[in-house]
Amino acid sequence: MFVDISEILNKKNAKLSFDISEYISTNDYKPNINEFLSPVKVEGTVVNINKEFRLTAKGTVMVLINCDRCLKNIEYTLNFDIDEIYANTGGCGEIEVFDGSIIDISSAVKKNIIFSLPMKVVCKEDCKGLCPVCGKNLNEGDCSCDTSYINPSFESLRSLFKFDEEV
Repeated sequence: MFVDISEILNKKNAKLSFDISEYISTNDYKPNINEFLSPVKVEGTVVNINKEFRLTAKGTVMVLINCDRCLKNIEYTLNFDIDEIYANTGGCGEIEVFDGSIIDISSAVKKNIIFSLPMKVVCKEDCKGLCPVCGKNLNEGDCSCDTSYINPSFESLRSLFKFDEEV
């Protein structure tokens, strides 16, 4: 994804608006994103601040990701913000460097898509997940597995409870 800033390259305090829509590969986003269902849309502005270019933008993309409980594929809309400073001379700290009059914002887009991924995604609030024994999706019905197994290291804790009482 590229932004051509040749119009504002030598104009102090000049502002350039841009609107980019581009399909990108899911290879760099595995295993979190299975597929991009729409192009990545980025809309924003670049301002020339004394030969440093501040890019602020909002982006959105529809992705296909797995439910964290039952692994069902679900569609999810990711919205992200970009706020980066670029310079075509040596920068310091957090300033991105570019050559010529074209800024490559691909790394900023990638970084912000990854940052905008939710920590946990569920297909529905009451998703039952998978059976820990056979792996059946419990949203589709119960299985006949015995799930009463208790780890032997926690067996001594059972003595603290009386099973004939309600807890």
